[in-house]
Amino acid sequence: MTLEKLFDICRDLELRQAKLYASFALLLGDVDERIARFWEKMSTEEWQHYILVDFGRALCVEAFGIDTPISSTEDTEKSASPIAPLPDISIQEITDALDAHESKVESGRITLDEAFEIAIAIEGSEADTIYMYLLSIIRKAIRESNQPYLMNRIVQVERDMVSHVDGLVRATQRFSKDTSLIRKAHRLKEEHG
Repeated sequence: MTLEKLFDICRDLELRQAKLYASFALLLGDVDERIARFWEKMSTEEWQHYILVDFGRALCVEAFGIDTPISSTEDTEKSASPIAPLPDISIQEITDALDAHESKVESGRITLDEAFEIAIAIEGSEADTIYMYLLSIIRKAIRESNQPYLMNRIVQVERDMVSHVDGLVRATQRFSKDTSLIRKAHRLKEEHG
């Protein structure tokens, strides 16, 4: 896989997630205005991730070249890439899960608890691993391009990721009566530290 391909994959995942959350706002917003605003905020935050991926892509193209190979942790000995290996993840599993979530939402029959279940699954998926991996590459590109002033943007993005999950946990607690779902949300928060 190349750096270009990985950025394309990540951008697609962030866009699909933003659209899912926007769909939740439309489908569930009539339940309560606060619910509509929450899902709109989640969607906006995913759009911000999408924009950051494009911003980082431009930095990485300058620093490493778009065709730079990305090795997996299994292939680290074979690779001479200036970029650390990608953790072992299944991109196919991530996209298959998103396909299933999108199909559920497209049916138009989704409950608020099902939306929370999907959001918890998305935020706990390996898609987040890809995003965080790309952030580490963007950090390296910033250092290599000698533009340290851009590092504050990455630090803010990392803080926003924690806030994004915290918001999901708070909304689940506030709007769901399903205690097992609330526990799942809390486990997600623990995983994201």
